[in-house]
Amino acid sequence: MSFLSILFIHFCALLTPGPDFFIVTAYALKTNLKKALLVALGVSLAICIWIIASLSGLNLIFTVFPSLRIILTILGGIYLLYLAFLMFKSLKSQSEFTEHGISKNPFLAGFITNIGNVKALFYFVSIFSSLNFNANLITFVLLLTLESFVYFSLLALIFSNVKIQAFYTKYHKKVDFICSVIFFMFAIFIFINIFKELI
Repeated sequence: MSFLSILFIHFCALLTPGPDFFIVTAYALKTNLKKALLVALGVSLAICIWIIASLSGLNLIFTVFPSLRIILTILGGIYLLYLAFLMFKSLKSQSEFTEHGISKNPFLAGFITNIGNVKALFYFVSIFSSLNFNANLITFVLLLTLESFVYFSLLALIFSNVKIQAFYTKYHKKVDFICSVIFFMFAIFIFINIFKELI
């Protein structure tokens, strides 16, 4: 499989809404472009780590020590529940639009959201299984990371638009409720999969 093919597959995977998508858009809507870009940077760094980990044989380590993968996945699920709680808690506020419902550290929020998604590792392992390892992998890792950052930066740019933020300001409670439910559902999905593995 060529580099271009894998870059295209990764782009299609990025288009699928997941926790990363919602954490970037939440910051873009609630704060500003700068903080949303920090989230995008945190997500992209975590993606880079997962790529390097998959190339370094972390999948083999998880096979030998499955409890390590389970612990990391559970921590990721707990963090998603925490984000859902923050957003749900902001619904009780009677004030106008504020920056309620998000973590104070945007970079860390983006990083933890992605690094807690162990499925990213298996996704990249499946991609690299068909890759010619004689190729320049350092360049490829950088390209995938850059592709991720560009995509999430575009999301940040779009959702930090004044008109879109104005719409959010008007309907922020409904949007926060939907986002909190989405984060909660992602977390429950993670815990259900872990439970199925344990029984």
